[in-house]
Amino acid sequence: MKRTRRVAVIYRSVPQYRRQFYEMLRSELARDPIDLQLIYGQPGSNDAAKKDTVDLDWAERIENRIVRVGGRELYWQPCLGLLRGADLVIVEQASKLLVNYVLQARYLVGGARFALWGHGKSFFYDASWFGECLKRCASTRVHWWFAYNAKSAAVVRSLGFPVERTTDTQNAIDTRGLVAAARMVDASALKALAGELQLAGRNVCIYAGAMYRDKRLSFLLEACELVRQSVPDFEMIFMGAGIDAALVRQAAIRHSWIKYIGPKFDHEKVPYFLLSKLFLLPGVVGLAVLDAFALGVPLVTTAVAGHGPEIEYLDDERNGIIVQEAHSPEAYAGAVTALLKDEERRRTLVAGCHAAADIYTVENMVERFANGVRQALAS
Repeated sequence: MKRTRRVAVIYRSVPQYRRQFYEMLRSELARDPIDLQLIYGQPGSNDAAKKDTVDLDWAERIENRIVRVGGRELYWQPCLGLLRGADLVIVEQASKLLVNYVLQARYLVGGARFALWGHGKSFFYDASWFGECLKRCASTRVHWWFAYNAKSAAVVRSLGFPVERTTDTQNAIDTRGLVAAARMVDASALKALAGELQLAGRNVCIYAGAMYRDKRLSFLLEACELVRQSVPDFEMIFMGAGIDAALVRQAAIRHSWIKYIGPKFDHEKVPYFLLSKLFLLPGVVGLAVLDAFALGVPLVTTAVAGHGPEIEYLDDERNGIIVQEAHSPEAYAGAVTALLKDEERRRTLVAGCHAAADIYTVENMVERFANGVRQALAS
């Protein structure tokens, strides 16, 4: 009888968008048989403000110990006792996760296979230079690499890590689930929701996601006021939570055409996207681009520094827009206004979104990740 092998994944917390991935990966690996052991804790103060984490009853929850040093948070994840007998340990690539160094040292002296899962480097403009040095030193001394996507895999390759031991996971969310949920929403439900939100115009746009500095909400609010001057029935829905949510709340008090609805997740967010013509996100883009694809609401962003590797999924003028004048609210507002006034062009972008949604799916990500696990265990 084939021995059941065990793969442990250690992550700081489980965000809403990862639930489906972990559930499906667990089922896929069980066919081999490989037992997926997910170990997670709670987010730090900044991430907790996003209010987007969940618990999984089959996974093992630990209490992270978090210490602030020089304005940054360091994590100790007390999980070593849970890893006895694991054949492969996969951790988040982050220099602030202290247990990673212990597990890597164990691997280097003959312990369990050790793998990293992440971007390859920090794409944020304010990344700690010391943390990035640590990442570069640690990133090639592992058994396997699970890179977020092709852009991240290229970073890992540039560090000198072997391509044959790197898996491009094509990071994704449950886009097919969102597409199916959108088909279930009827016109009467959308009309009722528009009435509830007191939406009066036809040119509604949306922001959805975490609310913190790198999302550039002050920039977006300034641009929205400029759009409103050119498009009198322009209205804006803001969905999300975070340390900068107060900016949006205050704007909604000043302007009746700005609607703040708080955080919405999974299928709950779908009707709000269906009321919207464009997804406005001038700050850093990550997996939010896949919401735009799945729900056919073209994303308008900027060429600001710090985008996540998922920005590679956005093909400018085909399935979204990247405004090159990253620090000009006027240029951004002009791009949004032009799109709202050119329905044929907008529909071309919508078609591009639907085509991309068929490529970047959680099903494909699970298949890629599971194949990477099998190869890592076999090598």
